Amino acid sequence: MTLAEGVGDVATGVALVTAGVLTWTRARHSRTGPLLVLTGVTWLAGDVVGLLALAHRGPLVHVLLTYPTGRTKSRLVGLIVIAAYADGLAPAVAREPWTTIALMAAVAGVATARRRSAQGVRRRTLLVPVVGAILVGVPLALAAAGRLVGTDTGALATWTYEAALVVTTAALAADLVSGRAIRAAATGLVVDLAAWQEPRALRDALSLTVGDPRLAIAYRVDEGWVDEAGQPVLLPVAGEGRTVTVVEDGGAPVAALVHDPAALRDGMLAQSVGAAVRLVLANVRLQAEDAASAREVAASRRRLVEAGDEQRRRLRDQLRVGAERRLAEVSSELAAVAAVRDGSVREGITELAGSLDAACADLTRFAQGVHPRTLTEHGLAAALGELAGQAGFPVRVAAPPGRFPVPHEAAAYFICSEALANVGKYADASGVSIEVVHADQHLVVRVRDDGRGGAEPARGSGLRGLMDRVEALGGRLSVASPAAAGTLLVAEMPLAPEPT
Repeated sequence: MTLAEGVGDVATGVALVTAGVLTWTRARHSRTGPLLVLTGVTWLAGDVVGLLALAHRGPLVHVLLTYPTGRTKSRLVGLIVIAAYADGLAPAVAREPWTTIALMAAVAGVATARRRSAQGVRRRTLLVPVVGAILVGVPLALAAAGRLVGTDTGALATWTYEAALVVTTAALAADLVSGRAIRAAATGLVVDLAAWQEPRALRDALSLTVGDPRLAIAYRVDEGWVDEAGQPVLLPVAGEGRTVTVVEDGGAPVAALVHDPAALRDGMLAQSVGAAVRLVLANVRLQAEDAASAREVAASRRRLVEAGDEQRRRLRDQLRVGAERRLAEVSSELAAVAAVRDGSVREGITELAGSLDAACADLTRFAQGVHPRTLTEHGLAAALGELAGQAGFPVRVAAPPGRFPVPHEAAAYFICSEALANVGKYADASGVSIEVVHADQHLVVRVRDDGRGGAEPARGSGLRGLMDRVEALGGRLSVASPAAAGTLLVAEMPLAPEPT
């Protein structure tokens, strides 16, 4: 090694260490600084210990493929970094031309792929390591190619490689220390958010900017916190591995970012993110409030359905213990009076008692229609079996024997009751099948007939009312009724409890 080569070699190592120390002290949120220091130290150590002559390749590749955080969750990146460390500690292997070419090609390819797969503002921060991977890879690959063809390109390759190392590490350090990458990310975030006026898009943009895929946003509504769907959330407490950054507007909390402790460690980035959130928060927070209001309306509809069912049950019980019992008692008294009378008087009383029994039977059927006693006491399967037995045509019922939430059982029963009533009035069907299925946390009701079809739910108030009932439970009701092909009614109701 000539004096000039020695000076250049030492100068390169000193430049690497200097860039690393500067980055380490000024950008503590990143591991890039310690890795650059390790690159410089191993470079200088290689001048003393021959085994370490190429050991700098490991931390160098580590920097290029994990910039700007110095961390990675990619298995492919991890494997290449491990291969680079192993290659650098095995000089005999590292000096093989094809090994060097393969490693440099992999580094350049993965660095490029990282940038291409990045979205939004994160892509802009990955340009420097891509260019650096190409700058340091080209002279190494050219030197290896020269050895393969027997051309001496060692001196030129060495000077070019050292210059590429200095330029690359200086650019990486300047990028982190100056905060240019952070400012670019924050600026790009604001620009991107100008077109992203939707809660989930805001969360995704912030997640990309700070490099935390688990980032979540909570919005202040009244005295509590809700997510973008309007669902109440609890902010984590200290010690749960997440950090909460509260965004204020006019001194009042308006949003909270739940993120990795390292994600917003840089003050400039934290301020920029807070400003970006405030910029679009008015519209996003309004949407979150609307979602919360929609959930409250849905919960109110559900409570109304449950209250209506409870009133129907009470009315049924009052009819049974009041009017039905009194009519039965009067009928019994009339029968007793008729037993001691003769002739036309007895016939008249008996006829009156029969009319009274018929009225009592009508009242019993009315009470059953209000809310069947069997449904309350024995469940949906038993109530549907009883309902099928009262139809004037064959009805096949397949229903699980278990119990379900009261509103769901009532909705399923009245859907089937209305469907059978419509079949009897309009369908001219020879048979009906009722199928109730409990699957994937849903209660599914299917009623199918082989009648004339052509049913139009919009024309009947019965099915429209049932649609409202099902939708209040978070489900949906659909009717398929092609002409001359029968009718299929399907109701799907989620069984998971709705937050109130």
